[in-house]
Amino acid sequence: MSHSSIIWRRMSSLADEIDEYPSLLGIILCERVLQDVLRRDAISCINIYSGLSAAAFPAVIPLVYAFAQLSGCSHQFTYQFRIEKDDGEFVAGSSQVSVEPLPNKQTPHKIVTAFSGLTFEAPGLYHVILEVEGEQAGSLPFHVNQSA
Repeated sequence: MSHSSIIWRRMSSLADEIDEYPSLLGIILCERVLQDVLRRDAISCINIYSGLSAAAFPAVIPLVYAFAQLSGCSHQFTYQFRIEKDDGEFVAGSSQVSVEPLPNKQTPHKIVTAFSGLTFEAPGLYHVILEVEGEQAGSLPFHVNQSA
C-alpha cells in the first residue's frame, strides 16, 4: 500500500470521527415555537429574545423556549439544555433527549426545549448552554434586567 493511500484512509477515518456528532449552528431564546403539522421541519420562532426584563426579583418567567439548529449527522445522539448564571451557577435544565439520525445527513437537526416557571433570583448575565453527548456544544449569553 502506498504512502498516499495510507494518508487518504486516515483522512477518511478522521472525517468519519468528525461526523460522529452534530455541531452547533445556532441557539435562540424565544417566547413561542410553532411547528407545521404537515411539514415537521418547518419551525417558526416567535419573539426572539436578546434579553429578558422583570419588574422585581426574584422573577418568574412563565414560559420560554430554547431552540437550536445542529448540523446533520449519521448517528443517534443525545442533547440537553441548561441555563446558568455567568458565574456558572445552575438555574435550570432540561431532561436529556435522544435524537435519531435524519435520512439525509445534509439536513440540519432542529431541537427545542420549553422552560416553564423559570426563576431568576437577580438581574445579570446568564447563558443558555447546549450539551451534545454530555459535552458543551455552545452557548448563548443573555441579560436579565430590572424594568423601570
